Amino acid sequence: MRSSPILLLAILQAIVFTSCRSYEFSKHGFMVENDPNYHNVRSHLSVAADAEKIDMSELDKENAQALRSFGIKPKQVELLFVTHLPTDSLVEVIGWQSEDSTRTFSNYLAQTSKNHRYWYKKKRSKGQHMVHAVYQSPNGPQVGLVFSSHDPLKEADINQFLNRDVRFSRELFPDLTGVDCVPENQIGWGIDIPAELVRDEHTLLKIYRVGEQEEQLILYTLRNPGEFYYTAFSVCKDATYKVVYSDLQHGEIWSTQMHTDDIIEQDRLLMEEMGYQ
Repeated sequence: MRSSPILLLAILQAIVFTSCRSYEFSKHGFMVENDPNYHNVRSHLSVAADAEKIDMSELDKENAQALRSFGIKPKQVELLFVTHLPTDSLVEVIGWQSEDSTRTFSNYLAQTSKNHRYWYKKKRSKGQHMVHAVYQSPNGPQVGLVFSSHDPLKEADINQFLNRDVRFSRELFPDLTGVDCVPENQIGWGIDIPAELVRDEHTLLKIYRVGEQEEQLILYTLRNPGEFYYTAFSVCKDATYKVVYSDLQHGEIWSTQMHTDDIIEQDRLLMEEMGYQ
């Protein structure tokens, strides 16, 4: 039986498509200025990271080869980030996560620290020295970190990173508070996000102090899907503030700006409407 040219062409195209399929980055991870951590709402993972040295959108060919050498294929995982080991800029760190928590790593060494239990394997392939560490996160997804370098790896540095800079939590509540005035000089700011704009997904609420030349982030908080539209924070008197409600990739959904004198007057009028003098 002879195969038709059309069938052979279709098979060839399928092979090429599969081999060229690229890794995709997670839409559930984020970083916020002044918070030196990467967070992911799906795996409840937090990793100490430098925002200027982390990439959440591109993976080069060599790092893709490192993932494939451990059997981590594009269709199985979503990538978290690519960064460097804090103690050695020549060591690449590639993070991934997968909803398939049934994958086993029987040929890996089981490791236990005071915070985590994970599986660990080291190997050398195509001139690269590599280590792969895999965690089972508390709420389901598997999370892996691949360390790769052309030079021999210092396992003490890797273990320090795994035990000190990688954290999981059952409930993820990352935030930042930088209100730098005494309580006597603070006022409460009640913020009403338009109810029709509240997203049924994780979002960010950020407050900036507005100066003559720049805006300074003083506070941010992670909001859960469908969270109530009203919230309140303390800010310092005699200043202008801007609040930004955004998605995890910092795409603005809604924002507003107010001086604290206007906030005080707004509260006074509201109290009058409610019958308080």
